[in-house]
Formats: sequence, C-alpha cells, structure tokens
Amino acid sequence: MPKRDKFHGDVGQFLTGKDAVDRTIRYKKHKEVDQKCAPDTYIRGEFFGINRINSLLGRKDCVGIRIYYGKRYEDKDENPVDEGRGELKSRLVIVGVRADGTDIFDDKTGLKGDGDGDALGDGYTCPRHCAP
Repeated sequence: MPKRDKFHGDVGQFLTGKDAVDRTIRYKKHKEVDQKCAPDTYIRGEFFGINRINSLLGRKDCVGIRIYYGKRYEDKDENPVDEGRGELKSRLVIVGVRADGTDIFDDKTGLKGDGDGDALGDGYTCPRHCAP
C-alpha cells in the first residue's frame, strides 16, 4: 500500500480470517515465552460495543480511529484501583483522529466529570470475556 500524507477513511487493510488467527496465536505464544506468563494471566484482547465506536466515529472531523496501548492498575475483578494498588494491566485506549492526524481527545472540554466520550477504554477483556 503506498504511503499517504493524509489520514483518511481507507487506511488499514482487511485481513483474512487465517491471517488474523495466526497473528493472535503468534502473539499469545511469544507473550507466554517472553514473559513466562500462564495463558490466562494477561489480556489478549478487548471487546468494545458498536454504539461506543460509532459515537467516536461520529465526532466532528473524525476520519478514523487510533488505538493506543495503555496501562492501569486493577483489582482481580478488573476494577480500577489507585496507583500502586492491585496489578498494572495493559488496556487499550481508542480515540478519534482528524484528517491532519491529530487526536480528537485533545479537546479541553473533555476535562469534566467522567469524560464526554473523548476516548474509549475499559472494554471487556479476554480471557475473562473471550468468545465461546
């Protein structure tokens, strides 16, 4: 795919189901080996609802999303806890992106309360909520 200067709605490639499965299996295998993790002790994926994703995509000037890797402290039931308590877990942060490549969550109005939808996080994690 040729490199483009603008961010737009057609960035990214669809994968075959086999390629997607192969990539996730490879990640799981290397995560367990590299960090000596048991299979059910690290987050392999997160589920986010379509209504939440559509809300991000519907923001003014949004042409796509960016997914950041983040971390937060959680208890054993995946509830957030104060820094230094519980366990530090990897979690995804999804934000809308403008055509110039800037993140939409940089809007200062998002500083009130629990947020106004500037970013999306705290999806259902796998292995806890994996596909049946």
